[in-house]
Amino acid sequence: MKLNQYAVYRVDQTSPGKVLWHKSYSEVQQEKLSIQFEYYRQQRIEKVSPKDTAMTIWNQRKDSFEVSDVLVLNKEGELTAYYISEDYLTPIEGFIRINTSGALISMETVNYHLENRKGSWMATDYIIIDGKQFFLLEHEEYRNSIPGVVLDAYGKLIADDVRNGFDDAVKQQIRNQIRPQEVIKQTPLNQQKQRLEIWQKYYQNGEWLRQAESGGEANYDMVDGRVNNISDQPKEETPKKRKKKESVIGKLRKKQIEIAIRSGKPIPKYLEQNRELKRS
Repeated sequence: MKLNQYAVYRVDQTSPGKVLWHKSYSEVQQEKLSIQFEYYRQQRIEKVSPKDTAMTIWNQRKDSFEVSDVLVLNKEGELTAYYISEDYLTPIEGFIRINTSGALISMETVNYHLENRKGSWMATDYIIIDGKQFFLLEHEEYRNSIPGVVLDAYGKLIADDVRNGFDDAVKQQIRNQIRPQEVIKQTPLNQQKQRLEIWQKYYQNGEWLRQAESGGEANYDMVDGRVNNISDQPKEETPKKRKKKESVIGKLRKKQIEIAIRSGKPIPKYLEQNRELKRS
């Protein structure tokens, strides 16, 4: 997920960092003061557009900032911190640091030996993207006169032959490592299925179907898999007429007639009339 937002941190007056309050960055440098995250408290956090930069945010909301505040910009996962002076912003390093368990590389890393490379190397810069730290290592003797490398916190090589620090090309290499893009495999042309008309599909499916339909269809254009265009939908069955149930009185009268016949007695007239009506 690409996130664009900024947060403002202000000096905590109850911490040792209170000496930073309302001091410009040049004054902080002259007095050799340390700008540490632990000396600050978050004031607010807001979303911004992808086009916004630290400078545009500062210019639009200048009245809400104090000298010595720190603005942290998260631009699509890349974190950058800026110290706010009265008339300018200064990018600062080390304000946001991620404590990674088992990390091998940090900004204090020196005398580091790389595989297949001579000499010792040291961390000179870092960047945070998507909550992960990546470090630029330069040769301790030749520094930036020879290409550097970018490693993650565990020493995995992310980018080689780095000549311009964390430029756009190197950032893209980092993103490719942490956000692997799906490779879309294109089907060879000879394996692609052409879109066929209905009658072509059935022509391709075999002779028997065409023979079965040819005698029943009006013309060959109507060869569509259904003989004589019979619907695929099952026909609704005609509901069977339910037999009329005989009433209890009818059953009783029928029983009385059977008893009269078995006993040799004459059938009562009302029963005989009812019997005749049913026969007719």
